[in-house]
Amino acid sequence: MKNFYRLIPLSLIALLIMSIGPGPSQSDPRAVELLKKVSEKFNSYKSVYAEFSYELYNPDAMVKQETNGRVTIAGNKYRAEYMGITDIFDGHKRYVIVPETQEINVSVPNKEAEELTPARLFDFFKKGYTMKWDIKQVTGGRTIQYVKLFPIKENEIKYVLLGIDAKTHHIYKAIIMQQNGTRITIYIRKFKPNMPVNDNMFRFDKSKYPDYFINELD
Repeated sequence: MKNFYRLIPLSLIALLIMSIGPGPSQSDPRAVELLKKVSEKFNSYKSVYAEFSYELYNPDAMVKQETNGRVTIAGNKYRAEYMGITDIFDGHKRYVIVPETQEINVSVPNKEAEELTPARLFDFFKKGYTMKWDIKQVTGGRTIQYVKLFPIKENEIKYVLLGIDAKTHHIYKAIIMQQNGTRITIYIRKFKPNMPVNDNMFRFDKSKYPDYFINELD
């Protein structure tokens, strides 16, 4: 769980631990333009429902974790389910509900933090990275253009390889390489924009969790 919702100072959340090697000093204009189109397309939707698969792999530590998840986003609110937890942001507070430990972590996200919450999966790249044009692949009849992102600030992320559907300008895959050799792969299996959304799904109802410990982090 920790490895996903702290995915980067993208969370994909800011653990400024290790120094990265020198990345490109200037972004490639082609990469900047493509990611601009991705952001504009995503922001044009009133809501987004997505299903994804997630894999964490570290060959040195012989660790491999796999899971599937889903997220619904409407404006700045979201509700995500992954690794057995429910992650809700109502626009003001974030509630991470962990049934395994009967614990609920409540926090107020820092707007200035370069944090990859589930909702930021589709636009985390808007700041904090330099961008390099990378390979193009055809997968299942879809042309996927990859862009390589290097964090400007020192952190645990070495680079992010972002695969974008050249036709729809939707994110297809994100590969996050960490300084310690860990590779995190997020694959968007289903993407449905502008689905009807009931605002109640973004509300936290304390009465549903009478036996849970509520941990106020802020």
